[in-house]
Amino acid sequence: MQNNHYLIVKEKNKKEIAYFEYDKLDGFNMTSKNKNIKLKDAINVNKMVIVNPSMVEKLIDKKINIRMRKLVNLIVNIYDSDDDPGSSMMQALNEIEKFKREMINKYLNYMNKKQLSNLEDKIRMLESEVTKKSYVINENSIEEEVYETRKSR
Repeated sequence: MQNNHYLIVKEKNKKEIAYFEYDKLDGFNMTSKNKNIKLKDAINVNKMVIVNPSMVEKLIDKKINIRMRKLVNLIVNIYDSDDDPGSSMMQALNEIEKFKREMINKYLNYMNKKQLSNLEDKIRMLESEVTKKSYVINENSIEEEVYETRKSR
C-alpha cells in the first residue's frame, strides 16, 4: 500500500490547491489511540500534525485539564485510603512530580508563557496542599503519642 498524505483545509469558496512540505512543518503531533480500527470505505488516519497555534493551545489545555482532573482524583483516593498516611502523602507528592515532568517534557515546546505559568501555579498549589496535609497528619500523630504516654503513667 502506498503512503498517501493528505492536507485538509476548510475554506468555502477557494478553488486553489495548497502544497505543504509536511516533513518540514513544525506542529503538534497526534496519533490515534486505537490503531486496529479499520473501516470500509474510509480513510485510516495514523498520525495528525496540527499546525494552527490557537488549535494547538486549545488541545494542550484540554489534555492538561484532563490529566489534572485525574491527578486530583488520584490524590483524593490516596487520602481516603486506610494505608499509612505518611507513605500515601509521599506517593501523592511523587505523582505530582511525575505529572509536572511529563507535562513539561511533552508540551513545553508548544505552550505559551501564560499556559506555562498557569500550569506551574496549579502544580505549586497541589504540592502545597499535599505538604500541608502531611504536616497536619504528622502533628496529629505526635499529639496522639504524647497523649498516650501521659495516659499510661
